[in-house]
Amino acid sequence: MSTTDNIPWRANKSDEAGPRRRAGAGAAGKKKGEEEDQQAAYRALTQARNDMGQTLGHFQEVQQRLNETSQTFDATKRQYDDFDFKMKSASQLLGQLKRRTEQDSKYIWWSFCFFLSVVAYIVLKRMRVFRMMHFGASWTYWTGSVAADFVQTLASFVMGQPEATSEL
Repeated sequence: MSTTDNIPWRANKSDEAGPRRRAGAGAAGKKKGEEEDQQAAYRALTQARNDMGQTLGHFQEVQQRLNETSQTFDATKRQYDDFDFKMKSASQLLGQLKRRTEQDSKYIWWSFCFFLSVVAYIVLKRMRVFRMMHFGASWTYWTGSVAADFVQTLASFVMGQPEATSEL
């Protein structure tokens, strides 16, 4: 089996009517034809080797681009992970800040209410409202006790017990 049998674009070996194989050419012509066939096979194999080298070069370029793209993806993923970490920590800090703000707001409102009560106390003390309230409460108590004594005296008088009134 010769090397030309494996080349698909070559004519079949049994085809003897080709331009290189003429009837009656003799042994020298046959030898020259075989030599040309070998040279053609060598050229075809060389061309195939060159094509494979180019294809291999293309594959290496593709592999290099894939590696660069993979590195870019890795760098992007690292950046996203970094941003994710920063976002989580910022979210936690904002939550803490919100809780502190709410506590401070409650503290400020209670302080303001205490301040208003102190101001009200001072104003009422200076306006002598507390004395008036004390006077009003004591006058109301005195009026209530006098009215209760009067009703009790009246009730005992109507009932016929005048001595109960002298004890009061």
